[in-house]
Amino acid sequence: MLKKAQQMVVFNALTKQQSFTKAAQLLDISRTQVSKLTQQLEQRLGVQLVQRTTRSFALTEAGRLFAKHCEKVVQEINEAESELLVNEDNSQGLLRVGIAQSFASNHVAPYINEFHEQHPLLDLELSLFDHRVDLIAEQLDLWIGFMDSPPEGFVARHLSNCDFVLVASPEYLATHGVPYQPSDLADHNCIIYFSRERKDNVWSFSQQNNNQNIKVTGNYRVDSADAIRDATISGNGIGYLATYLLTDEIRQGKLIRLMPDWQLTQHMPLYAVYPRHKFLPYKVNLFIEFIRRHIEAGNILCKW
Repeated sequence: MLKKAQQMVVFNALTKQQSFTKAAQLLDISRTQVSKLTQQLEQRLGVQLVQRTTRSFALTEAGRLFAKHCEKVVQEINEAESELLVNEDNSQGLLRVGIAQSFASNHVAPYINEFHEQHPLLDLELSLFDHRVDLIAEQLDLWIGFMDSPPEGFVARHLSNCDFVLVASPEYLATHGVPYQPSDLADHNCIIYFSRERKDNVWSFSQQNNNQNIKVTGNYRVDSADAIRDATISGNGIGYLATYLLTDEIRQGKLIRLMPDWQLTQHMPLYAVYPRHKFLPYKVNLFIEFIRRHIEAGNILCKW
């Protein structure tokens, strides 16, 4: 029975990662062990589960059917641990959290010591990224990020909404002039967020039922919100910035707010996303409430 469970856990990791090497890294075992246990599973069941070539990986029909049962077994294991941790009010062990990179750098990392002072027996492992992830495949307990639509099959708790502001440096405006309405942006260098999943080259504005979507251009595209803020401050161009990226830059005169009569209508809600458990692990809830308290205290400026 123990061998069967081990084989099913390995096969679940293999189907999630779609790679023997990645499955081995996830489980902290060798690639040879993953391959061996998969072969033993196929021999025991008498069916081929995986089609192997030197360049591709695919499940057979039998493999896809069996993968569903393996996933349920792993979920039951996680549920059992979650229930135990909840009942014991346990705040120790390892918590793996994925967080939007710029958000974490500005509003989570500076307060990590406070979190550890409150929960000294809890180890925290943060992964910073701005792309959508598979929480199960990457073994994350929690994902905190900005997204229009949370992934299906997971629990998503809304934490806040983020506003935007159009800004430029005094130096840039002195050289290139001030845009007074959205259409003026055609004559300006706009700094654009550009990643493998999102291209924000259409900026949205609204004024008294007058909605405008302006396609902007510029000589700098980057997949980091922090980099856009920094380039805007340095005078490279105009930035359409999330307000959580700013502290005192406008008050200090480093940035000038543009078109205050226009509302920037891009919508970017912040969610805490985690696997659907019957019992929410106590350590996950601790971190969610930690973030929520900072939002409510105003340490995280999402509203403008």
